Amino acid sequence: MPRWSRVAAALVGLLVGAALLAYAFHGTPPTAVWAVLRDGRWGFPAMVVLAGTALFVYAKSARWRLLLGTEPALPVWPLARSVLAGLALNACVPHSGEFIRAFSLERLFGRAATRVLSSIVAERVFDLFGVLILGSAALVYVRVSAELAAAFRLLAVVAAVLAALVILALAAPAAIRTIVASCTSRFPRTVAAWIANRTDEALAGLEPVRSPAISARVLAWSLAQWLAVALAVQGCAAVVGFEPGAAAAMLVVVGIVVAFLLPNAPGYAGSVQVAFLVTLKPLGVADELALGASIVYQLLMVLPLIVGGLAFLRPSLAKR
Repeated sequence: MPRWSRVAAALVGLLVGAALLAYAFHGTPPTAVWAVLRDGRWGFPAMVVLAGTALFVYAKSARWRLLLGTEPALPVWPLARSVLAGLALNACVPHSGEFIRAFSLERLFGRAATRVLSSIVAERVFDLFGVLILGSAALVYVRVSAELAAAFRLLAVVAAVLAALVILALAAPAAIRTIVASCTSRFPRTVAAWIANRTDEALAGLEPVRSPAISARVLAWSLAQWLAVALAVQGCAAVVGFEPGAAAAMLVVVGIVVAFLLPNAPGYAGSVQVAFLVTLKPLGVADELALGASIVYQLLMVLPLIVGGLAFLRPSLAKR
């Protein structure tokens, strides 16, 4: 990606974050939110948030291990380091962490980066299906705002499009290769061959999803991952002094996932605040409490992921 485009993306993220922060804090004095945080319970509830964060990373790494295939099976710990490094970079520069994960496995285990990126595409499909399943269950018990209902529909559309692409690649790999060959027919032979090889690697990266047993296990880990985030959300609410309930916590997770699809400021500033506020305000939660819980989420979930991920960034890219 050219330097100017990275700078432009960062500026757009900062502008979006600033706009979302202005929207979130409109009518709510920061002093009221500070008072909520100052008087918060920073003992056991904070440990619950940290436990949810750790479980989230473990579930994400265990699921990725399945998506990468079993020949040979990779250990979870190196995958967890790569996952942490990717999460840290995503929180600083949106959507950059996936490439770090791919290149880290290429350097550590010799896995083709294109093949690893295909596993991450499949991961996104299961991410969205997992959060849709939990969100659908939560909607049985909680009435939501129009904004959250629209966000839920957006997730469903994105999940359907990604799933259709994965199914097409699995069902008709020869057609994909033919399309790629047709598009690159006028390229120099070496360039066309390179693209053809990368296409083969990408298609191979989707092979584990072909197994119903593996797909079922991947979906189970996806549900576990989002339940871990919902647990962290419960802990954030407990820190500032309210109990949202399991259904509301799962809907906050839906809001977070949708917010993270937007261009984001570093640390997801603004996005997290709007996700908590839009979900919890219609349920009768005071604005300062919802905003306070969102800041706890950033302090005890996002910040540890950034610090831990940056610490593992260099080891993740070192050759084995």
